[in-house]
Parts: sequence; structure tokens; C-alpha cells
Amino acid sequence: MTVTRAELRRFVENNRHATRLTSNLQAPQNPLRGPAFLRTYQRQFDRMQDFIREAVAARHQLEVVVNATGQILANASFRALLQAHGLGTLPWILAQSSARGTEFHEDQQGPLSVAAEPQLVGGVCLEALDLLNDFGAPLKIFPLLREVVPSRQVEIVRLMIALDRVQFRVARVLIALTPRSQLTDPCAPRKQYEGISPSQLAAMETDLAKVSREYLSAASTHGATVLNLVAVTSYFDRLLNNPKLVRFMARNFAGHLEVYQELLDFRESGFQKRAPIAEQSAWI
Repeated sequence: MTVTRAELRRFVENNRHATRLTSNLQAPQNPLRGPAFLRTYQRQFDRMQDFIREAVAARHQLEVVVNATGQILANASFRALLQAHGLGTLPWILAQSSARGTEFHEDQQGPLSVAAEPQLVGGVCLEALDLLNDFGAPLKIFPLLREVVPSRQVEIVRLMIALDRVQFRVARVLIALTPRSQLTDPCAPRKQYEGISPSQLAAMETDLAKVSREYLSAASTHGATVLNLVAVTSYFDRLLNNPKLVRFMARNFAGHLEVYQELLDFRESGFQKRAPIAEQSAWI
């Protein structure tokens, strides 16, 4: 969608960062030293990987429970028992899965729309500025963002927000490890860092791109996964405290009973504390 001049003017007037981009901002020239660069990179790479593993474990736990419940709900006697003991109303995720079969499925996405030409303010795209509007982003971040194409600007901003660190040094590392094809000037010489060879930088760039994609994907769905886990865990907590239902399952669905006990054990491991804030990890 094209933005009119009037809309662009209103955006600049209402965006705390856009109003400062009319001046010729220059990025600080002092380099990030090699050891500090490596420490920042490795700590955050490890944090993203840890979160991805936790998100995958939570999603797997939910998938196992949903699929098991879809199978057991096919039993009319079990459904009647649930109704008789006030457990006939299922959490949404279980009801939805039961209605369409026993298998757990991702929600289907709608058709992809064609991306509009990015609108820029002082070399920074409107979407990145809009994302940053609620954050106290340091002014010197914006000259760095100008070094990469609009889609990469948005990706970097989303990563900083998801990691809860909208900081200059974070942006500097992410931009330093941006593929050449996503630079505003692909022919610009790449910065070198003491103690880091070009081949090391290239490997870090590849690894960071992969883990960043996985992290953002996991962060975008993990909140919903945790909410669903909270709902189904509460439901099965009640179910497993009902002696008649437990005896019925022990006789007829012993394997399913183990699945639900594992769910309660998983809750004790603290899955409710594992989601990032908004899309909580930290760059240290």
C-alpha cells in the first residue's frame, strides 16, 4: 500500500524516532573490538538456541497431548464419563483438534500478499520505525540501519525487540553479520575485527541467519503454545484428580494416562516461565 505525503507527514510527526531522522546522522566510527564482538555473538547465539529448544519441547508436549486426547475421545464411554463428572467442556485446542480428527495441525495461514514498495524516512523504513516507536532506541542505531535494506532493517528490529535489547551494540553485531546481498551497498568493504578471520565471520554470518530465523519463528508462536499448555494442563489436573476417570483410563488407556502425567511433570519443569516478552531473552 502506497503512503501519501499527508500520511507520511503525520507518521513523522507522531513517531518519536522519525522526527529525529531529518538530520544527517552519522554512525560512531569507533570499532567494536574482536573479543567483545565474539562474546556478544556467542552469548546471544546460545540464548537463542536455548529458547528454540525450549519452544520445540513445549510444542512437542502440546502435540502429544492433543493427539492422545483425540484418540481417547473417540471412545463414547469416556466422553460420557467426562460429561457426568463436569469435564465435558474441553479447552479450545483439544476441542478443535477433536472436531477435525486426531492429528495436531498448525493453523493455516492465509494467502501471502504482495509486498509494497518500502516507504523510507531518512533511509529507515516505516515498518522498522513503527516497531521501535514504543522503545527508547538510541539515536545512533539509525545510521547503522541505513546500511542494510528495508527487509533486513525490520528483521534486525524484530530480533532486538524479541531479545529485549534495543541497543546500539546489538544492532552493530547484527548488521556486521548481515549477508552482502542485504546491504544497501553490496560493494562496500566489510569491517574486520581483531582476532576474527574472514572465514570465521562468514561462518558466523551463516549460523546467525539460520538461528535468527528459527528464533523469530519460535518466538512468534510460543506465547500461544504456552497459553494452550496452561489450559490443557489445568484441565488434566482436574481429570487426574477424579478417581473414577483415572480407574477407567488405567483399565482402558494406560498409555494415555502416562501422557497426561508427563504433561503435569512438564508443568513442574517451568514451561510457563520460558516465553520471551512479546515475541525475554537478553543480550549481555
